[in-house]
Amino acid sequence: MEGLDSVIRRLITCCIIFICFYIQSNFAQQAGFISIQCCADATSTDTNTTITYVSDETWYPDKRTCQDTIWTGSKNQETNEARFFNSQYDKSKWCYDLPTNSGGVYLIRGIFPLSNLQASPPDNFFNVSIGATEIERVSFVSKSNVEGVFRATNNYTNFCLVKGKGEAYLSKLELRPLHPDYLTTYPSSVLKLVDRVDAGNKAAEIRYRSDPYDRIWRQDSHPDSTASYLSLPTADNMDFTDANSILPPLRVLQTALTHPEQLVFKYENLDPGTYDYSLYLHFLELDDSIFRAGQRVFDVYINNEKRQEVDILASGKNYSTVVLNFAANGVLNLTLVKASTSRFGPICNAYEIFQSYPRNEETGVDEVNTITKVRYELLTYNRDNEILRTWSGDPCLPIQWHGLSCEPNDGSFRVTK
Repeated sequence: MEGLDSVIRRLITCCIIFICFYIQSNFAQQAGFISIQCCADATSTDTNTTITYVSDETWYPDKRTCQDTIWTGSKNQETNEARFFNSQYDKSKWCYDLPTNSGGVYLIRGIFPLSNLQASPPDNFFNVSIGATEIERVSFVSKSNVEGVFRATNNYTNFCLVKGKGEAYLSKLELRPLHPDYLTTYPSSVLKLVDRVDAGNKAAEIRYRSDPYDRIWRQDSHPDSTASYLSLPTADNMDFTDANSILPPLRVLQTALTHPEQLVFKYENLDPGTYDYSLYLHFLELDDSIFRAGQRVFDVYINNEKRQEVDILASGKNYSTVVLNFAANGVLNLTLVKASTSRFGPICNAYEIFQSYPRNEETGVDEVNTITKVRYELLTYNRDNEILRTWSGDPCLPIQWHGLSCEPNDGSFRVTK
């Protein structure tokens, strides 16, 4: 067995080195981006973003689980392949272990082919987890993207699909380094993106290369017809964002929504139950006639509670970001109201809303390495074993591998048998 242990160790090491080399060689031009197109036959480049995507064959080489999907929910119909997962065992999960730098903050985004699955039973679903923390339930009525923000605790992070009812599926997976300030309030949490809105944009969504973090800023059509859209077409010469800023890119900030009295943004379908949220409001003054503090002052209300007075120019700059933390149960009413002493009404260029999930403890690194070695050893002689094929991600959380037992151990988990 000692000789076999040595072979297994070398095999694991070689696999890790291969994955890192394979990814790094394909993403050198995109500063740490990892972009995966499930079931792709070869590496490809998105002509709109210039982002390079690799196949997921390193993780799942079986093409029999692939299907072509047609996305009809966007303005431009798009065809992409997707990988479908299923198992005869109720408690199953399928994970992608992605290389990360321990302590680094990342954005991770799964993209799901929902629009052509509406013939599926309405109660079909699966869950998405980052590490051992589940953040979303995906069904045919869900959003096509699930995005989370987290701090890596190891040199890899698992993105997992956890079986619910019916098949799980995934089309694309994207990992991006992100500014650490997003986790200032909740450093030990996983944040789920609720929405990221370019409030003054009525055209196409904005992402990389305009946004160096590849945040996707969706366009918005405000329901209030009395609101006005502002733009600053000559903003190309301005440059106030840098590597130390969480401000949106200039293309986002150079448009805005304004109203003489108030702006209202409503969300009535947040997750049921009381959760903590973070709101990022981004402002850039676009009106040349407003050049001193006090001219445009407005109050921010969250669910009818006044939370902040905003005067963009009060700091001596013409831009700012306001961060507000709050608790909500299923509903958010965000209202910007003109102050009584202000000449101009409120403005909003962009905003982001995140929902906080306390991060679940994960299995200890040594335990994971040991059981992973056992998995490789067993698979060497049992390549078609259905149980072993479900052994993926953390061996204990959010569900245990079939055949294993786990228990808490000093703030972590360990495999007991």
